[in-house]
Order: sequence, then structure tokens, then C-alpha cells
Amino acid sequence: MSKKLKLFSLLLFPLSIIINTISSRYPYFIEKYYSNSINKFTVETLSKISSIVPFSIFEILIYLAVLSILLLIIYFIYSIINNPKSLKTIIKDSLLNILSIISVVYFLFIILWGLNYNRLPLEVSIIDNYNLKYNKSITKVEKNNEDLINLYKYLIEKSNDTRKLVKTDSNIFKANTDYKGIIKRAPVGYENITELFPNISGNYKNTKYILSSNIMCYTGITGIYSPFTGEANVNIAVPDLYLPSTVLHEMAHQRGYASEDEANFIAYLASINHPDIDFKYSGYILALNHTANALYKADYKNYVKCSKNISEGVLNDLRYNNEFWDKYEGKIDEISNNINNTYLKANGVSEGVKSYGKMVDLLLTFYNLYTFNN
Repeated sequence: MSKKLKLFSLLLFPLSIIINTISSRYPYFIEKYYSNSINKFTVETLSKISSIVPFSIFEILIYLAVLSILLLIIYFIYSIINNPKSLKTIIKDSLLNILSIISVVYFLFIILWGLNYNRLPLEVSIIDNYNLKYNKSITKVEKNNEDLINLYKYLIEKSNDTRKLVKTDSNIFKANTDYKGIIKRAPVGYENITELFPNISGNYKNTKYILSSNIMCYTGITGIYSPFTGEANVNIAVPDLYLPSTVLHEMAHQRGYASEDEANFIAYLASINHPDIDFKYSGYILALNHTANALYKADYKNYVKCSKNISEGVLNDLRYNNEFWDKYEGKIDEISNNINNTYLKANGVSEGVKSYGKMVDLLLTFYNLYTFNN
């Protein structure tokens, strides 16, 4: 790449910020013309192309990126040793190359998928769909502490009931199939909720598994969506408990739902509407965990009281999951969490990783409309 082209590419970064800022002011426009039209076509096309190979292209790109950084460092050191007088020129050229790459990558991220952060909030879509279905004119769903307690009780009951029906190994939950079977069966969950969310339908290819999943565990990451290849990727080394709902979570990102809380909520609905019991159980546990955290902070006394009703089988699965992740806690996990936190804030999620708790707001809205008041 010529120097002029590199300098020109630097303009893509401020251009990306301008596009992102302007689009944040028009969520209805982004929802209709970007998320449900342009981006949908783009992702379907990318996922179709990337599905030509069975492995994750995104994972290979990560390997190449790491290798490129290492080679760049080696070249930088080698150049300084052999020609110390050119240090200033080397630094200037290296900096221009790095900034140019960052600018292009960020521009592609925004255009290919990142604008989904500015789409209409899912809570608004839930209310709009409800109004359309039942000819109502609700604009907001009020939530209170009693609703949160009722939701937690409901999820405990559902988790306990589905736990009785799942497969187990040494009294620990086991999915009906291995990870390949989970990935293959996952799309059925989305097919069963198209009435609630018509826009999630589409010709998307299956989720891919990360070959280096065991290494990925040290980062605390269970899945990742690649906007550049249209691939939903999952960590298959994790316990079965959350694997079905994690696959559906990454599929939600693939369908244009960028925020974590919205992807979690959609994964929950797709899980509990899946015909297979292992998906249902994984979905209920996902929602139970988030609701428990919310009630713990809001009303500790009722949290303790309600939690006594969680079955021993569910508790065994939760303990096993916690013990698994305890083995991987450390500096890498902390760094990964900080990077994720910065990433979320950079894309307009001001609460960072704390926004994951907002899934409970969506659960309360949904159940106040469709369950508790009907």
C-alpha cells in the first residue's frame, strides 16, 4: 500500500465515527433499512461464503493477526539493531501502518455490522409487536420489586421441572448430543419464535466451533461473532449447561442484535421454545442466573428465601459450572474482561459489561405482557 493510500485510509476512522454518531439519532431508520435490510443481506452473504470451509475463518484470522504482530516486533527490533540512525523513520512508518490498519478495520466493522448498536431497542420492538398482535396501545411496561420476585420464582420452577427430564452423568447435566449436534439442532429454536420476532428469520449458516477452545477458556469468553466473516463462533470446551444457549446467543448477534442483553434475551426465548429439553433447560438456567443476580442486589432477603426452592440437581449443575471457571480465573481473564468492557463502551453501551444485567428488564417486560397479566 502506497503512503498516499495509507494517509487516505486514516480518514476512514473519523468518517466511521461520524456515520456512527449520526445513525445513533435515527434508530427507526437503522432498524428498518440497515438491520433488517442491508445488514441482513450482507451477513447472509458473508456466512454463505465462509461456510465453504468447515472451520472458523475468523479464528484463522486471529492467528494471522497475532503472528503478524510478532513478526512486526521482530522486524522492528532487527531494523533498529542494523540501522540505529533510521529509528525515527522506522517508528513513523510503523505507526502509520498500524493506524492505517486500525482505521480500515474499524470502518469495516461499523459498515458490516457495528451500526446494529444503534437499532431500535428490543424492548420497544417487544411492546410494538404486542400492540400489533392484541390491538393495544401500550408505550411502556412498569416493573417493580414484586414482578422481579415473581419472575425469579417462575424461573426456579421451570428450571427445577426441566432438570428432572434432562440427561445426567454423575448427577451433572449432559446435553442430548455432543457440540456438533447442539450446533446442528440450534436453528430450530429460532424457527419457533419467528411469530414473536419475524425479523430474525433468514438464510444464515450454522455456528462454528473454535478449535482452540481450551485456550479460549482462559479469556472467559464463551463465544464471539465475527462481523468480517459473518460467522457465529462458540467455545466448545465449556460445560454443557450453557452451551445450547450460548450457540443461540451468538446466532442472535449474527442476526443483527449487537447488545449482549438483547442477544441473551433472544437466546433465552429461542432456547425455551426449542423442542429439545436440553435447550429448554439451558435457556431457563441462563435467565435464572441473570434474574438471581438482579434480585440479589435489589432484595437480598427475598433472594435468599426464594433460592431455597432451587432443586439439588440445579444446584449441582451451577456448582459444577462455577468450579469449571474457577480453574481459569487469572490475569488473562481480567484483561479480557477489561477489553470487552472498553469495547462495549466504545459502541455506545455506557454501562459496559454491567449492561448484561439489562436482560432482566427484557424478561420482565415480556412476562408482564405475555404471562403474568394474561
